[in-house]
Amino acid sequence: IMSKTIIEHLQGNDLKAISRLMSAVENGSQTDDVLNDELYSHSLDSVRIGITGPPGAGKSTLIDKLVKLFRKDEKTVGVISVDPTSPFSGGALLGDRIRMNQHSMDSGVYVRSMGNRGMTGGLAKKSHLMGDILSCTGKEVIIFETIGVGQSETEIIENADITVVVLVPEVGDEVQFMKAGPIEVGDLFVVNKSDKDGAKRVADLLSEYLKDSAEARQFIPEIVLTTASSGEGVAELYTKSFNLIAHLEKAGILEKRRERQYLNRVRGAVRDELVQLFWNGQPELVLDSEISTHRANGRSPYSAARHLIDSLK
Repeated sequence: IMSKTIIEHLQGNDLKAISRLMSAVENGSQTDDVLNDELYSHSLDSVRIGITGPPGAGKSTLIDKLVKLFRKDEKTVGVISVDPTSPFSGGALLGDRIRMNQHSMDSGVYVRSMGNRGMTGGLAKKSHLMGDILSCTGKEVIIFETIGVGQSETEIIENADITVVVLVPEVGDEVQFMKAGPIEVGDLFVVNKSDKDGAKRVADLLSEYLKDSAEARQFIPEIVLTTASSGEGVAELYTKSFNLIAHLEKAGILEKRRERQYLNRVRGAVRDELVQLFWNGQPELVLDSEISTHRANGRSPYSAARHLIDSLK
């Protein structure tokens, strides 16, 4: 009954209920299976777009302009922005609500910032469940914005139908550019701040690289030049995003991605459950009592871990 009531509140776009449930999820509270199943049943009702790139690339400004276009098209939008986490408070610092507060009075837009909890990947651990919650509220488009750490953004593809990579002319030297993690996962590329010197060079360099990787991707990603601050090129990005999703759906690629997303979520949930079951039992006590001995005997942390696991078999 409790889960049914929560779902009714979400479907009624009850902002307090949405915020309360999201906070519970972010803080690690367990949601029961009835609620999870109900949320998941709505999870495919929305299009999920991941937007990633280095710090200062103008992702938030770009998203702000995209949200305006979605709303002009009468599409409802949810934005989940994963911010660096304070090592002291554990909370999200940057707060895209500040950057996007002009949408706060619009019931068709919901913006949520969340901390990445020290993870190396861009998307926070619970972001997929956050996406399900927003789908349940009727949001037709969900945007995941990730911190631009570069090398480990592949986590985004576990959540998004398409991944948009935002770059800028001052992207750095060519070698680093080619090694950048997000380049591998991008489906659509944006060279933002294209009014600056070097924008065409970055686009040309990127174009050559993407042609070489076309076979593995099954298509050649397009490149869009934008200047988010003025809005130039954003309408083109908007159109190309939906054209790409339609293409992926028609080619059967989108369904395969969603199968992989499901598998990744199951694996992640199993891993989390096993870790929790393991540490809720005797191991913590055993480890506390033996840690000094292991260290004094010169046993490595890996050897100590293996010893701990073996002692519980």
